[in-house]
Amino acid sequence: MVVRSFFVACCILLAIVDVRGARWARTKIPTRTPEISKQLWARCFLQVPDRLVTSAGDERDLWRSSTVIAMADLPGKFEVFLNGKIIIKSDGIPLGEEQRFKIPKDILIKNKFNALVIHIDSKGIARGLASAPVLIDYFNELVLDQEWEVTTTQPDAADFEAKVEKPEFAAYLGSQFKLSSRPLARTINPIRGRQIPPGKDLLLLEADDDLAVEGLLSEPEIAQPTHFSFDARGRLWVAQYRQYPYPAGLKMTGRDQYYRSKYNRIPPAPPHHDRGVDIISVHEDRDGDGTYETGKNVFEGLNMANSVVRGWGGIWVMHTPYLLFYQDENGDDIPDGDPEIRLTGFGLEDTHSVANGLTWGPDGWLYGGQGSTTTSRVTRPGFNDPPIYNEGPLVWRYHPSSKKFEVFADGGGNIFGLSFDAEGRLFSGHNGSETRGFHFVQNGQYLKQGKNPGKFGPPPNPFAFGELSMMESTNPVPRFSHLGIFVDAPALPARLQGTLLSVDPLHHYLITSSRSVLGSTFKTSDMGFPLRSKDLTFRPVFLANAPCGGVIISDFREQYIAHGQNYQGQIDPDSGRIYRLRGKKESLIRDRNLEVKTSEELVRFLNHDNLWHRQTAVRLLGERADPTIIPQLKNLLNQQNPHPALEALWALHQMGKLELQLSIRHLTHPAPMVRAWIIRLSADDGEIEPELFNQILRLARRETNAEVQCQILSTAGCLEYAQGLALAKEIIERPHHLQDPFIPLMAWHVVETYCKDQAEAVLEVFTDPKLWASPFFLNHIASRLMRRFAEAGTRGDFLYCARLLELAPDLAARAALMGGFEKAFEGRTIPALPDELNSRLGRPSLSMRIRRGEAQALEEGIKLLSNSQATSADRLVVIRAFGTYQGTAEVWKKLLALAISVDAQSLNRDAIVALQNYDDKEIGETLVNFYPKSSLEFQSAILNLLSSRPVWALTLLQAVGPNDIPPGDFDRDLLARLVLHDNSKINDLVHEKFPNVEEQTPSLRLDALEKILSVQPGDPYAGESIFMVRCASCHKLFFKGGAIGPDLTRYQRDDLSTMLVSILEPDAEIREGYENVIVTTRDRRVLSGFLSDEDTNSIVLRGFDGADITIPRKKIRSLKPAGRSLMPAGLLNGLDDAALRNLFAYLRISQPITK
Repeated sequence: MVVRSFFVACCILLAIVDVRGARWARTKIPTRTPEISKQLWARCFLQVPDRLVTSAGDERDLWRSSTVIAMADLPGKFEVFLNGKIIIKSDGIPLGEEQRFKIPKDILIKNKFNALVIHIDSKGIARGLASAPVLIDYFNELVLDQEWEVTTTQPDAADFEAKVEKPEFAAYLGSQFKLSSRPLARTINPIRGRQIPPGKDLLLLEADDDLAVEGLLSEPEIAQPTHFSFDARGRLWVAQYRQYPYPAGLKMTGRDQYYRSKYNRIPPAPPHHDRGVDIISVHEDRDGDGTYETGKNVFEGLNMANSVVRGWGGIWVMHTPYLLFYQDENGDDIPDGDPEIRLTGFGLEDTHSVANGLTWGPDGWLYGGQGSTTTSRVTRPGFNDPPIYNEGPLVWRYHPSSKKFEVFADGGGNIFGLSFDAEGRLFSGHNGSETRGFHFVQNGQYLKQGKNPGKFGPPPNPFAFGELSMMESTNPVPRFSHLGIFVDAPALPARLQGTLLSVDPLHHYLITSSRSVLGSTFKTSDMGFPLRSKDLTFRPVFLANAPCGGVIISDFREQYIAHGQNYQGQIDPDSGRIYRLRGKKESLIRDRNLEVKTSEELVRFLNHDNLWHRQTAVRLLGERADPTIIPQLKNLLNQQNPHPALEALWALHQMGKLELQLSIRHLTHPAPMVRAWIIRLSADDGEIEPELFNQILRLARRETNAEVQCQILSTAGCLEYAQGLALAKEIIERPHHLQDPFIPLMAWHVVETYCKDQAEAVLEVFTDPKLWASPFFLNHIASRLMRRFAEAGTRGDFLYCARLLELAPDLAARAALMGGFEKAFEGRTIPALPDELNSRLGRPSLSMRIRRGEAQALEEGIKLLSNSQATSADRLVVIRAFGTYQGTAEVWKKLLALAISVDAQSLNRDAIVALQNYDDKEIGETLVNFYPKSSLEFQSAILNLLSSRPVWALTLLQAVGPNDIPPGDFDRDLLARLVLHDNSKINDLVHEKFPNVEEQTPSLRLDALEKILSVQPGDPYAGESIFMVRCASCHKLFFKGGAIGPDLTRYQRDDLSTMLVSILEPDAEIREGYENVIVTTRDRRVLSGFLSDEDTNSIVLRGFDGADITIPRKKIRSLKPAGRSLMPAGLLNGLDDAALRNLFAYLRISQPITK
């Protein structure tokens, strides 16, 4: 909603401004005004950023084309003038509604204060401007809710003019624009832009001389066609995404500059859904002449339905957040009952990036994509498995019979459509430049759309150490290829067969590109633009090889195609076209109804020269599972060529008749893709029969084809560790494909899969000397493996680093390992390392020698502590060493000096932590005196230190008071630790200074906070700074924050109620692995925190200040759970309502909003 505000009545004048015409009254918001005149004029002046007045130099000119003004609650007629030109003339906007109006280009003036004047007639004058107008560009907004001027007399021409100098009153600066966070809603009257009537659009389409383009469907029969598919009868099913971009029945409660939005609830699924305007229709060419004579709407009133396929007994609809299955056994297009929810949990944050692109794979799985600016937590109704969380782009798949769901590949572009080529490879487009798209392999971890950490989160695997990239192009590629298919359609000329045909909605054309093998993937070279248009509303977004033998293309049909413009209301939801591209000399295929074919006839279609016929025949054979045609399929599989051997293989698999011995026999098939597919299909259930696995292992030892090797690695990632590592080992040993775009990373990703839970098995693999002699291992695996264990950083992981160094047979191997170790600590300090690793790293480090108590090392360390010219990193190593080895009084005095030094603040906290190892009373006295002068960060460390020993605790408590250490700095965990000293003097002081210690509660109640958050949305950009102060010391969200508490990135932050309970009542449910424990030591210390690491010799305790304290087990007297969370109660205390709303707006972002 537009920000609510009211203008002061003209009769209540705060000041009168005399100008040549009208008398203007300064007014401030809010107030209501009685009706005192038949007209009201309101004026302000706008200075705007250069981007809104300077052309971008391209057709879109996005900034200026996206500039709109939002207005609301103007029930009477009104006009809006900008620099004297009328830009809006309206009969009114109903109360509670919003309308956005486009600001024409070239009307705003650079380096001037533009005059915005609103004229309201008598019907609306009593309300004045009840809602502040908002000026919006693509990423930014300016809410005009401050000072205005009003008058009831007719202004003259000078009152409408822009000013060179800043006006004294009612002037808004360009610097006041901020990143957009204000919720939007569907506008009453969309800004539709230009349109070309059906028929005339064909006159503006230009095809190559040997091609023809034909119009098949248009509005009003269809609109907004984002996806289509063909059923077994050759009929065209169209998903009409008319509801886009706003889900019906939902209220946007917040968003960011990228239009990633939050809504007030999750929409229910059909048939109990909020009725929208999306349509699923089916169209039929009954006489085979190439035109669709009949059509009908199968489903109406859907809400966020963007793709549809038929198969396996019914109709499948992607109706975000749900994958729906409408059973229709008799194929009459009338569902047999309510839809089944097969999957739920796909995100709705950005409806141009929701789950989409349903398509049948040759393996019988249903494949779909997810775009770059949504997240998902997918579950299968009726199953108890936990949600599968993913942020950003990915390819997923679902099996209609087993109901299994899995992520097929992670990453990619803003996927909106998928396509399989003739050999079953999977591709998508990309909404960026540099490439024509992505080639997805199973278990591939791909570069996410864009490289901006202020927009996209980190790789799902922090130890990926690289992602697979998009397809290379030999030529520059402008943004963008929305989707591409490999032409396999005989009604197109032979010159186009096998080429990549892509749609580019920004440039209004189709591109054809050749592809050439690049190891296990491909690169492309553009060849031309077979279909072009002078029509600026031609926006091709989807295409497919069709039953007729041509290529069918859907046209979204918009002048304004950027999704931000669509959210602003610049969209025509009632337009759309579908075309066919064909050869002028080639004939269309008339035999398109495969549903009526016998199984034997379908087998013959496996050899058809049209891709759609082959793929559909495979699916129908799988559905029918007719045992009588198995011998024929086996004979086809015996053929030497990839086709129809592949089709026979896929059909047998979908029928459940791909027998073990048949798979083993054809692992030696001469067609590489047959071998690759046998390997892939063998692991569909997550395990491979031992006999078949042994044969795949033998194949891995001799296979030279890059695609087959890549599939072996893809399959390895699906298996339990013994089989997975064995397959990866065979590839790593080989000297092939060292520069392949995929294989080295795929091999590493397999190895890394098992590093956490099966590290011993991983290390056992690398005891084989042959691996250490492999260039593949030395160049691609060794450094990553060492880095992975070093970055994980537990004592156990460091011991694995030591084992690797022990295994290294020569200097080259050691150099590879050390390269990874150094990479792990790039930009950060090396922590205390186990002696076993230190000894393997070479000459014992100074830290290790100090901890051994070597006299010379102790002397060197003491000198280094005092040397202000030494690097902070070198001094930090010594500080931590003296925190483990208890030195003399000279040591703790120097540590204490560093702890309070204003010239060495980067060392303060570590020096404070190191003092844990000493017990002199002077330490407590000095730090108590220093406390009021220290920063908040160091105060937490000081309190943790002083509460740990009785002698310091007494000194600390005696200093509690308004002028020294405020009582409010003591949280309940700190007070509990003080009482655990079992010291009567300490206990008396605790109860004296904190008489209500047991009554500490948050100042907010759950219901009160929910009410505050529901009043209006917050600003996530303003909330980030609050998060960094209040939460980030413990919690990480995407790239920012600490590691004391759980990482919030994957936490279900959409569930506001659960999140509120976690914050207001942190003890209600403590996350496993973050239980607070109390440790008492034999030297009378009391410490608390959670166990961040432990082994048989020691534990590592991480406290609320983020410091890790290593405690040898032999020094521990007791260790017991505290029964409390480390997170303090009252975390929200002191925040006003606006700050609370801003904080929770930030906490609920689905992807990063700043770098």
